[in-house]
Amino acid sequence: MSDGIPNPFEGLEAQLRRADRFRDSVDPVAAIAAYRTFADFLRPRLPELRIAAGLPEEPGTRKDGRIVADRDGARVDPSTLNLYTFWNTPLDAAPPLVQACIAEMERLHADLPTRLTVLDGASARQLVDIPDAVADALETDHPAHFSDFVRVSVLDRLGGIWVDATCWAPAPLPAAVAPLLTAGALYPRWTRRQIGNWFIAAVAATPLIRLQRLSLEAWWESGGGIPDYFLYHRIFEVLLDLVPEYHGQWDAAPTLSSAASHLLQLGMMQPWDPDAMRFVAGASIVQKLSYKYDEVPPGSVLDRLVARRPILAD
Repeated sequence: MSDGIPNPFEGLEAQLRRADRFRDSVDPVAAIAAYRTFADFLRPRLPELRIAAGLPEEPGTRKDGRIVADRDGARVDPSTLNLYTFWNTPLDAAPPLVQACIAEMERLHADLPTRLTVLDGASARQLVDIPDAVADALETDHPAHFSDFVRVSVLDRLGGIWVDATCWAPAPLPAAVAPLLTAGALYPRWTRRQIGNWFIAAVAATPLIRLQRLSLEAWWESGGGIPDYFLYHRIFEVLLDLVPEYHGQWDAAPTLSSAASHLLQLGMMQPWDPDAMRFVAGASIVQKLSYKYDEVPPGSVLDRLVARRPILAD
């Protein structure tokens, strides 16, 4: 855009081909069926889950959840919001975009006390307990779901910020996240009920995260399978409906837009333009990318990313 009139279709064909990879990832019928499955599973277990999460055995109210939000939001300290990500195979063999995103996130936080910790299965076990049932069911055959359990376990025990290995940020995250962590936990969201878990921030032992971990752990220890790829998200929705305090805490959380956080991914096949990148950087504190692509258009945003060149002009 800065060098004359752009071709609006340049990079579009590559983006459309890339979109085919995601065509079958969302199944509305499976989502509804999975919601019912998890609701039936969790409902009789709620008293024990509530107690384990530090809540009274009997249900409270959404107002109680807002009180929890105020309490845990007051515990936020940006200097203790350590960053974590996960890649369970050798990083030097990871896709180029994964390597570039991790390198940029490390560079961005190199001079801060809250540096990025890149976890794998072994190092994650040094931080949290991973039940054998979870590891046996997921670590080899379902690595994305294993990573889901690792992230919620790490944040439940230690607090901090979780970023997927394909995240990019325009500025250090702890200072940007702290003003949004007033409820003690934060997810990006598409709607009030639909979250993303590629980015999570939380203080340790907050109910919004602890109940999620406990529910996932109970599911896998029962021998549950994967009725829906977005299993984590369906459980979140069930807890929202079954636990008033959970709902109240979530109602108190500020909005971090998933739509705004995908602008860089939507435009990564397009020609790099500094004005467009400044707009993207101002739209959200973090951007979610994807390493699922077949080509790197020369001169594109993706081309600069994988070459580890800055996408924001000085």
